[in-house]
Amino acid sequence: MQTHAVTLKPFEATYKTSYEKGFKLNVEAQRTLKKNSDGQWVLDFHAKNWFAEVQQTSILTLTPDNLPQPLFYRYYRSIFGQSEEEKITFNWEKNETSTTLNNKSWEMLVSNEAQDLLSFQLTLRYDLLKNPEQKLFSYPVIDQDKIKILNFRVVGEEVIQTPMGRLNAIKIESMHHSDVEAVNHLIWAAKDWDNLVLRIDPVRRKHKQEPVILIKGSLNGTSIRGF
Repeated sequence: MQTHAVTLKPFEATYKTSYEKGFKLNVEAQRTLKKNSDGQWVLDFHAKNWFAEVQQTSILTLTPDNLPQPLFYRYYRSIFGQSEEEKITFNWEKNETSTTLNNKSWEMLVSNEAQDLLSFQLTLRYDLLKNPEQKLFSYPVIDQDKIKILNFRVVGEEVIQTPMGRLNAIKIESMHHSDVEAVNHLIWAAKDWDNLVLRIDPVRRKHKQEPVILIKGSLNGTSIRGF
């Protein structure tokens, strides 16, 4: 199978969605990828409203194959003033992670392919670029004290309407980690924009969640525009 060379590019993206929990709750979130002066990359996700805040940060380096590899991950959540924080440090010389969650800490052995809950999303995008003919992708992802295998299946290509105009998209199924035949989400990635996520539709809906939609974004300093 032919592979293509890929280059990591900085981006900024703003998403919106809404939930029904007895009342309609609108949520807007920002996701960014930036390169530090030391050559490391910082992938960040941040969402906040009047009663809750969630932030995820993954500090990454690149493997010899030019794919993202996490070095450090932080998850922070605050709901009505009650907060939770998780930090994971990756030691690739020992293939080991050190995790702290509130007042608890532990270590785990991991494979070379291990990802955190944010970095796997970036890795999937660039795996799709590197291996455009591949249809199935799997990632061991650290989720607190467990390692879950997340599976994705490419089902085709579509042109979809977005707030930026019509865009060519790759349609992907996100499978349940314990049942590869159960679809959790449908994902559309912008084929002409390094597979930046355009839309996520929850299949197993909770609290009447609406799709997550990209409302504006830029890749390597160029604003995303459709046709």
